[in-house]
Amino acid sequence: MGTGTGVLAAWPPAAVALVVAAFCTATLTMLVAVVGGVWAVVRWRQDVAREQRDRYWSRLTVVFDLVTATEVGRREIGRNLAQAMYDMQKVPAGEEPAARVLAELLIERRRQ
Repeated sequence: MGTGTGVLAAWPPAAVALVVAAFCTATLTMLVAVVGGVWAVVRWRQDVAREQRDRYWSRLTVVFDLVTATEVGRREIGRNLAQAMYDMQKVPAGEEPAARVLAELLIERRRQ
């Protein structure tokens, strides 16, 4: 058996082309798999962030509805929920102004 290019020279041109094509196909397939995997992870992280933001806003909406209710008991429940939300400090990125409003208007007003 020979070594180096002598081995490939003994192969028929069609066999060499087939091996090169198979190698290129395998390389391209692996590249597509890596790109697809990275894209899936990025997309998943965006979806998780969006879901967290949606949950935060739905909780905040419930708190605002309760705080602005006409019944005293519902307002007290809303203020307690606002305090609990603020104490948890689970504010999604970019939602800090809403948390500040929650703290300044709803929680500070309760202390006055």
